[in-house]
Amino acid sequence: MAKFVKFKISNATTLAAGGNYARDVLVNIDDIENVADAVNAGVYTAIVTLKGIVGLDNEAAAATIGGRILTLRVSTSAVAAVDPTAITVSGNMPSQSIMKAMTANPGGVAASAQLGLDGGGVRGTDDQMYWDSAVFSSDNTL
Repeated sequence: MAKFVKFKISNATTLAAGGNYARDVLVNIDDIENVADAVNAGVYTAIVTLKGIVGLDNEAAAATIGGRILTLRVSTSAVAAVDPTAITVSGNMPSQSIMKAMTANPGGVAASAQLGLDGGGVRGTDDQMYWDSAVFSSDNTL
């Protein structure tokens, strides 16, 4: 089994512009606690909850203790944020590509989380999906 899951972020943002520029993001498999899908107004994201807590010390109030979250946005364009057509095949949901990468045996250090097709998953009719952005954040509601 691989030690890392790799997310290839595809967009037209340059490194000089900062933020969510096109790059590879590696996440240690041992740090992944949960993977879930979210859909809000047609925007598909994979929510990866990472192990460990943020803000814990002897002085921290309970409301300030939280966990790390990786939010990965899905697009059907390799250069822009284009919302996918409603995904109707459960195996094509973003979380499933992460689960497949976590359980893959590629013989290397990293396994790529490669997205499938949107809609009904029919090649030639539906669009290939890409990871458009990766945002790390903290959440004290975990």
